[in-house]
Amino acid sequence: MWKVIIVEDEKPILGLHARLLESYGPFQVVGLFESPFDALPEIPKLEVDALLLDIEMPRMTGLQLAQTLVESGIDVPVIFTTAHQQYAVQAFRVQALDYILKPMTPNIVKQLDERLQKYYGQKQKLAPKKELLVQLYGEAHVKKGENPIKWPTRITEELFYYFLLHENKLCLKWRIIDDLWPHVEEKRALPNLYNTIYRMRQLFMELGVPIAIDRINDGYMMSTNSSIVFEPKEKSDALLLESKGYLWAYRLESGI
Repeated sequence: MWKVIIVEDEKPILGLHARLLESYGPFQVVGLFESPFDALPEIPKLEVDALLLDIEMPRMTGLQLAQTLVESGIDVPVIFTTAHQQYAVQAFRVQALDYILKPMTPNIVKQLDERLQKYYGQKQKLAPKKELLVQLYGEAHVKKGENPIKWPTRITEELFYYFLLHENKLCLKWRIIDDLWPHVEEKRALPNLYNTIYRMRQLFMELGVPIAIDRINDGYMMSTNSSIVFEPKEKSDALLLESKGYLWAYRLESGI
């Protein structure tokens, strides 16, 4: 059951979308807001899987609301709704999982369910098995078949290795920040972490691998669901992530 919040300034559309989500998909609407200003202080208090935001709202658009939430450290995927298509490029710059035209239909509800399943790494076991080849020692790399993975950013690659070496263990977000963003102030580090996790989830979805990153209280836990094949060391004296130079990896191997 996906928990969602809807922010829509047109009351009839607000009610229609809530009914459609709960009638035609595994959705539970946990918050309904006609004003983004009412929604802004309440969203951080609610545990949700997605936000359904209207783009064209007075005084604060859905795009501005999403950007404000990202900057404040909210790492929830956003689904934008609008009557016009010209906002699509802007929408996908602020953690947009999807972009749909109003009014919603039962078929769109089904599509949103499928998108969330892929985003959160669920039900991938029904698809053909896909694996990543990982070398952790010496010249570290991640490949799909013969092709190296193209990471969206270097910090996305680093966070993947970090989670992989802590697989199925809860990684507290403050410890992650201390290890990967040690010199970045808190108000910038949290959005960096959330945006990087968002990019990772999007990448896994594009690659078709069933890797899931779950948010648990104040931390995250990654499960690879048997989609990783570790390659043997090429040299017996090779060090953990030697070619990457991550300080936290050195401390991990040294037991510091």
